[in-house]
Amino acid sequence: MTSPDRSVPSGAYTGGSIRSLQSVTWAAAQQSILSSVMGSFAGVDAVGSNLNSVTNRALSAANSAQVGASDARTTATAAQNTSASNASAIANLQTGQTQNDVGGAAVTDVFEIWDTTKWDVVKWNNGATAVPDMVIVDNQAGIAKGGNTGTGGDFALYKTPLMTDAQSVSLVLGRANQAGSFTGSGLLIRAAADLSTFVIVQIGTTKVLLQRGTLVGGTMTITNWAEKTGLTLSTGDTVTVAATGSAYEVLVNGVNRLGYTDTAVTSPVGANNRCVGFFSAFYAETGWGGTTMYYGFDAESFAAADTTSPPVVGTGWSLYRQSATAVTQGAGSNRYGTIFDTVRQANKVNVLDLASGQIQITKAGWYVMNVSAQWNQPCGTGYLYNVSLWSAPNPGGLWKLVRGGGETEGSVVYRSAGTFVVFAGEGTVWAPGYYIAGSNGMFGDTSGTRTYFDGTLCSFS
Repeated sequence: MTSPDRSVPSGAYTGGSIRSLQSVTWAAAQQSILSSVMGSFAGVDAVGSNLNSVTNRALSAANSAQVGASDARTTATAAQNTSASNASAIANLQTGQTQNDVGGAAVTDVFEIWDTTKWDVVKWNNGATAVPDMVIVDNQAGIAKGGNTGTGGDFALYKTPLMTDAQSVSLVLGRANQAGSFTGSGLLIRAAADLSTFVIVQIGTTKVLLQRGTLVGGTMTITNWAEKTGLTLSTGDTVTVAATGSAYEVLVNGVNRLGYTDTAVTSPVGANNRCVGFFSAFYAETGWGGTTMYYGFDAESFAAADTTSPPVVGTGWSLYRQSATAVTQGAGSNRYGTIFDTVRQANKVNVLDLASGQIQITKAGWYVMNVSAQWNQPCGTGYLYNVSLWSAPNPGGLWKLVRGGGETEGSVVYRSAGTFVVFAGEGTVWAPGYYIAGSNGMFGDTSGTRTYFDGTLCSFS
C-alpha cells in the first residue's frame, strides 16, 4: 500500500452524530453544558491539569456559541466547537475514571501546545517533497497544511507506553479540513515504539477502516482487517478503538461500528507493543484542474488508558466504598461497620471481610496504612471527627485500638483521614476505625478518593 486507503467498498450505513445543538436556544444549551460538565466533575479530584484545561475550553465554547451565533455560519461553527470541546471533556473524564477503577496508565492531551516531552513523531514519506511537522492550531493537532505535494504523514506516539495489553484509545475529531473520502487521520494502538508493527484505525468523513501495519525502512505496509462505509463523521465525533485479547472493536460516539478478531496474532501483542498514538496525513491528487491536496481531520483531543489492572507487585491493599448511600455509624470509638464494597487492589494479603475492611497480614514487617472517612453531615459545633486503626492477633482474637488520628473539630467538617506506620506480624488482622460523638452516616464515591483503607509493606523482617 502506498497511501491511506481511498477505496469505497459496497455497503452503507447512516451513522449518528451530535448535530442538533443549533436547534435549541443557546441560553439553554449553555445551561445544559454548564450543568452536565460541572456535574461530571463532582468527586473527581486527581485527573490532572488537562481536565481543567478541557473544561475551560468547553465552557468557553458554550459562551462563544451564545454570544457569537448571529448568523447560520457562525451558529454552525459555534455548535461544532461546543460539541468538540464537550466531547473532549467527556473522553478525558472517562479515561480518568478508567484509571481510578482498574489502575494502570492513563494518557490525555487537549493540545494546548505540541509537547515534545510527551510525543515522538515518526514521519512517513511516499513521494512528498518533504513531510511537514505536527502543529497546534486553535487547540487542535494536525500535520501542517500548505506547500505539500505527494503523500506523507506524521505518526505521533506517546512516549510512555501503557502497562497492559488491554487498551482503549480515543480521538475527538476536530476540523475536517479537505477530508472528502480520504482517511487522512486516525488512531494507533498496540504499536511498537519504532512503528515496526502497529494496529491502525483510519478515519474519513464517510468511512472507518481497522487495519494492521508495519513501517520499516520508510516503507509502510497496510493489511485491511475490517471497514465500515456509508458513515457520516464530523467535528465533535469521538472515535474509539479498544483491544482485549485478540479482539479489536471500533466505536463511534460509543456505538460499535466494526471489529475484528486477530486469532492468528498477525499483529504482535506484548510488552514491546503497548504504545498508543494517532496520525495525520496528506494526499496530493493531480487532475485536469491541477493538484488538489487532501487532509484528514485534526485532533481536538486524545485519550488512552489500560482497561484491565496491570500485574501487581509488592504487598498491599486498597479498599474503598463505591456507593454514595450513607450508612449510619454508632457514636463513640468503633471499627468501621458495613462500609466497603470494592477492592481496588490486594496482593499478598487476605481480605477477610471486605465490608468492614478486615485485612490479614501474610508477611510480617513495617506497614504504612491510610484510613479515610467521609460523612454525609457534620455533627454539632465542637464535636470531633477521628479516624483510627484497630488490630487483632488473629481472625478470632480480641480487637484493640492501635492508633488514633486525623482528628478535626468544628461544625462544618465532612471528612477526616490519617496515616499510620505500624509493625504488623504475620497472621495479624487489621481494620479501620473512627470516633464520633453522635450517630452519623458515612458514604463514599465512585472513585474511592474519600472513603478508603489502603496499606503497603514498606520493609519486612
